[in-house]
Amino acid sequence: MDDVRIGEEKKGLHRGSRMSGHRRLFVRAGIMVLAVTVLSVMSVGVTPADDQPLPSMTISYQNGTITAIYEKTFQIDGRTYSLTPDAVILDDSGNKLDAGMLAVTLEVKYHVKKGETDKIDRMILFLLR
Repeated sequence: MDDVRIGEEKKGLHRGSRMSGHRRLFVRAGIMVLAVTVLSVMSVGVTPADDQPLPSMTISYQNGTITAIYEKTFQIDGRTYSLTPDAVILDDSGNKLDAGMLAVTLEVKYHVKKGETDKIDRMILFLLR
């Protein structure tokens, strides 16, 4: 057995060297794939609810800017509206607000109550920060 090993060493062959090289390559490649996978999962992440400012059901909302405010009504882009008694007013982070936060030049998204033309039942105010 020693003669075979000595003969292989003279020819520059080492038992298992080629296989261990492949093993090292596969281990390194595996570590790299694992690292890339972990980093990509961490970078995609999950968006917290706080980072999703608008309710997901704003498809039927209209966009506008408050152009005037009166005692019981207000205008959005020159058209007069009022709030329903149970109107929900939110800021763009989803926090509840009252009607006292309405101000001229605020950007808004609003929903007109079904069956009405001038009554708003839901509104999102984009407050300046």
